[in-house]
Amino acid sequence: MLPPLLPRFRRAARRVRAAAANFGLDAQPGSLFLITGGGGWSVIEIALGLQPHLTSHFREVSILNQVEQRPYLSRANVHCLCRPAFFKGGGIPPLHSSNRLVVSWLHGGRHSDSPEMVAACRQLERHWRRVGRIVVPNTRTLRDVLACGVDERIVRVIPTAVDTRLFQPCTNPDCRVEMRRRFGIPLDAFVVGSFQRDEDDAGMPKLVKGPDVLVEALALVHRQAPVHVLLTGPSRRYVMRGLESHGVPHTHVQQGVLADMSHMYHTLDAYCVSSREEGGPAPLRESMASGVPVVSTRVGLAIDLIDHGRNGFVADVGDASGLARDLLALAADAATGRRVAAAASETVRALDFSVIAQRLRTEVYSEAFG
Repeated sequence: MLPPLLPRFRRAARRVRAAAANFGLDAQPGSLFLITGGGGWSVIEIALGLQPHLTSHFREVSILNQVEQRPYLSRANVHCLCRPAFFKGGGIPPLHSSNRLVVSWLHGGRHSDSPEMVAACRQLERHWRRVGRIVVPNTRTLRDVLACGVDERIVRVIPTAVDTRLFQPCTNPDCRVEMRRRFGIPLDAFVVGSFQRDEDDAGMPKLVKGPDVLVEALALVHRQAPVHVLLTGPSRRYVMRGLESHGVPHTHVQQGVLADMSHMYHTLDAYCVSSREEGGPAPLRESMASGVPVVSTRVGLAIDLIDHGRNGFVADVGDASGLARDLLALAADAATGRRVAAAASETVRALDFSVIAQRLRTEVYSEAFG
């Protein structure tokens, strides 16, 4: 009995790709390809932020969505900037063996509730030896990657970057007033931001982001302080419905370009991260750079960056009461917020794109690419 046509076609396509790469039809020695596939806008922003700081060190720095866009690529340096760009859970892309490979694994491990993540971890267990270096953004993700059997000698902990020239503290009180008026936010409210989507593409709650915890925490704050919540981005229906059910005032602004996002932080008194699992997230870095105190669960970069009470606040995962307590402390004492924000701005300087690009060159690329 003949094998199914699709597997036969795939095997033939792999042979054609390998032959074309062997002949050097798309040989790119000295070039760097930053692959963003599957990571969304935040990973694209990382690629765009790193690119100008790397161009003087490679013949060319190109950004691609998927490895498959250059099927005959050979002799190139490839950095997949997120786990789905290479370890998708359904099989790794047919990247020619002459290419030198680095993969960033932002978050997730074998005990995830996501079947896709569990499948990706199985791929990592099987194929990690194909990768020259694996980059993780925090120590929690480091543990998850090592639990998949990866040799610790090829893993480097380097935080994801932020543009500290774009995201800066608001030093002009008039700017703060102008931004609140622009978005229709009461000038005397205690404003808490949440800029992360809380639903997947099918409209189901992304519980990994903790939208249920966020609603519970903000409802607790609302009972004791004049809180107003600023939400951005698509897929915020779960949180909006939850806030409405508790009578919590909120404003939803559609997400614009990154420059507009930087102004939104200037309306805030605090930013709340309620996630159960994270690699960053990006708003944590952006808030700290913008001089906004962060109240976060112990996830992602918060584990490594935040010293509780000095440059931010952390609570246990799922602890809505703990998040509410820290938000209320900021609402009651503006001086504490200013002190924490100033310390956070200093902390996050080490995450500027220029610094992180330098660390990638010296700690990762020099070893993986030679």
